[in-house]
Amino acid sequence: MALKLSRRRYNVAAEVRSMRPILGYRMPTLATKATFLLPLDDVSTVKPTTNHLESLDKRSPSSLRQVRCLLASEIKTVKKKLTRLERAYYGVGKNLDYEVEKYVMPIKGAMRGIMCSVLSSAKSIEGVLKSAMDPEKYKGDPDDVILLKEVYQKVQNFVPVKFTDIVKTCYKMIQFLEKYCISFYDPERDGNLETAMHYEEQIKLWTKTVKESLEKIETLGQQFKKGEIHYHMLSTPVASYCQRQECESVPFLLLFADACTSVRTALSVMSSWMKSDENYASYLENDIKDYERQRLEQMKLMREAREKYHSAIFKLNQVDMEHSRMESEINNLREKKDAMEVEERHLADLSKELMLDKEFKEGRREMLQAKLRAEAEELDEQDIEGIQITLDILEDEIRSTNERHPLIARQLNAVHYKLDWIKGKRAIADRMLQEIEQCRAEVMDTEANKVKREAEYETIEQTLETARRLHLYKCSSDILERIFYGLPLVSRHAKQTIVPNGAEDTLDKACEVVIENVQLDWMNLYRRLPFFPKRGAETIEKDIACISIEGARGPKKNVVAVALSRWRRHHTRARVDDLLQGLKAIKRMDVVREIDLTLNPPPEEEEEEEYIPPDLDPNLIPHYRDVLKFDQFRASKRFKLEEKDPFEIYF
Repeated sequence: MALKLSRRRYNVAAEVRSMRPILGYRMPTLATKATFLLPLDDVSTVKPTTNHLESLDKRSPSSLRQVRCLLASEIKTVKKKLTRLERAYYGVGKNLDYEVEKYVMPIKGAMRGIMCSVLSSAKSIEGVLKSAMDPEKYKGDPDDVILLKEVYQKVQNFVPVKFTDIVKTCYKMIQFLEKYCISFYDPERDGNLETAMHYEEQIKLWTKTVKESLEKIETLGQQFKKGEIHYHMLSTPVASYCQRQECESVPFLLLFADACTSVRTALSVMSSWMKSDENYASYLENDIKDYERQRLEQMKLMREAREKYHSAIFKLNQVDMEHSRMESEINNLREKKDAMEVEERHLADLSKELMLDKEFKEGRREMLQAKLRAEAEELDEQDIEGIQITLDILEDEIRSTNERHPLIARQLNAVHYKLDWIKGKRAIADRMLQEIEQCRAEVMDTEANKVKREAEYETIEQTLETARRLHLYKCSSDILERIFYGLPLVSRHAKQTIVPNGAEDTLDKACEVVIENVQLDWMNLYRRLPFFPKRGAETIEKDIACISIEGARGPKKNVVAVALSRWRRHHTRARVDDLLQGLKAIKRMDVVREIDLTLNPPPEEEEEEEYIPPDLDPNLIPHYRDVLKFDQFRASKRFKLEEKDPFEIYF
């Protein structure tokens, strides 16, 4: 039985060799392949024994490397199909140059035979072939018409029919690329990550290029059959080749070459896509290292900016406190200053009067002495004695004036010194005021720098987080499984944002009101607030001292915020009622009312629409409103009408 089967197989092989003698010279392993048992025209219809895309359709890939390997294998298969298709179109060992050399001149000869300048559509070619059938119209070489008909039928048979399977395979591959070889980058949600953004833009460009190239095969084929084509509609390299070979009048001859070029362009773009996707994770890793380094540098700059800001705030608070103390001292010395100014004027007038009196008396003395010298012989002893007595009195008065004037001058100098001291205080306060303005300007500058550094740090932090997330997505096999089954990329066990409950939110609002309004009463408030577990008086005073030190570097509102934060941290049962109780204890009912308005805002009163009878004359509307007001006043009993006898009113 085995011998019969072996003989039968030998006979079948002999028959095959007799039908196709050339197969006898091929390798035995290739002679049994389906490709070599079919005509050359049907080579492209042979399906490969293994389809690399079916595995991606049936189950989730284990990794992106597997996806790229399967797609690369499929690209090689498509390239082989395209090579076989070219061999079936051009012939074994032939190419486009041979095709152009063989057909261009005969086709142009046939066109000259019927006076045709361009063959840009199937209709024009069929018209030429029809006209060539009439010997009276066509005087050219009949072989040229045969070659035109041959190449026309070949183009119709191959474009775009023979590319259908290849185009479908390319579309399938581009679907898998769009599905798995992605950037995971969302421009609206993620930060400005240059690598991911550039890759996303490249993906869009690659997708557009591939789809346009594949659509062009069908579009040009249909355009050739139903309309007209021109050489500038072909791909750039094919159009350039067409111009070099002077084939502008017969562009249909290059339709097959253009379709092959479009397929190769699509395959090249997909290969570039996979190569970029392979390097995408390493680029993200390099970005992560770079952004971590930038984050450390930016953190250092942000800390320096914060230290400068807090130093400027501390300096401003210190200068402000000194200025306030100086102003209070100046205000306390205001009454003394007014009294000293009055005393200064009095002493100045008194000193001036003494000097004038002294000058007058010295002049009187000199006059009497001169009289005494000039009229000494004429005057009697009694007159001389009177003049001498007057001179003695003037001397005593001048001496007394000389003694009093230094004392008054010293008193005046003392008053001047005190006034100058007060003026010096005023000058110091003015200089402090200028220093406060400078400190405020410095605070504004340092705050702007701090906000800028914080924003830059936050941007780097968000970008770094985005890069880490994208790198995790790109290197995780679980993500591919989620993509395959259409699940969300983020797991439901991921960390979620905790939303505060109603009680915490209410207490936060109340604390904000206290921070805005309590101001310098925060110490008394902190002493009156309840604590659970209880804290002693000494511990509370230590808390107040620590809070004062912590809040000295920031605005005054920060001190109150630090105090309330410490209270909520140590009081495990903090409620709004406890805060209201402390405010009532320090008699800050204004803050209590403000909290009540914040937590329980009054309802907005809806204004009732005014009813006006539709038939009422517009000129009577004001009078109608007056009547309504009168009825309301009468109903509220705001006034009472006295009823009188109509006869009394009449008479």
